[in-house]
Amino acid sequence: MDRLASLRKRPQYAYLSDDVVEQILDEAVQDFLIYTNRKEDLGDVVDSIIIDIAAIKLNMLGAEGTSMVKEGETTRQWDSLPETLRLRMDRYRRAYFP
Repeated sequence: MDRLASLRKRPQYAYLSDDVVEQILDEAVQDFLIYTNRKEDLGDVVDSIIIDIAAIKLNMLGAEGTSMVKEGETTRQWDSLPETLRLRMDRYRRAYFP
């Protein structure tokens, strides 16, 4: 699965340049690697996880460093990665030995 193409199919990201989306995808891969204590991208097997992390990061553009934003009647709140996403990543997590 092409990660960039998959994100580009979502209409809420149509206005973003490929450079921005690729940068966010790179950051999502790094977040995955750090969380799972890995050094290399696992490829297609984790595409959906990487895409979900990137989507969360794209939704937070402009709200970095905040945990809650109110826009009129709408409130958006971010704590960290959702528990369901962390559970999916736990499957690929390696033990860390410093």
